Amino acid sequence: MPKPDIHQLEERVLTLMREFRRLKEENQGLSNQVDQLSREKTAMAKEKSLNQGKQDRLSQLETVSRKNEKARKAMRTKVQSLLKNLEKFDLA
Repeated sequence: MPKPDIHQLEERVLTLMREFRRLKEENQGLSNQVDQLSREKTAMAKEKSLNQGKQDRLSQLETVSRKNEKARKAMRTKVQSLLKNLEKFDLA
């Protein structure tokens, strides 16, 4: 079995080193992307939490609004009834 030429070995080592550097740079780029996506995920989770709080508050306000509307209608009915009774009332 012939021994590999030293020049061939040097070329292979250089090729492997270039590939290692390329993969290392690619890995760094992917790590940066992962970090960026993690930051975005955290920001979106905070935004989701804020939006959920706002949605809960909106639901509460809608419930209060419906109750107020019912109370307003009941009050209007009572006032109209009182006005009718006052019209019937004879001061003479």
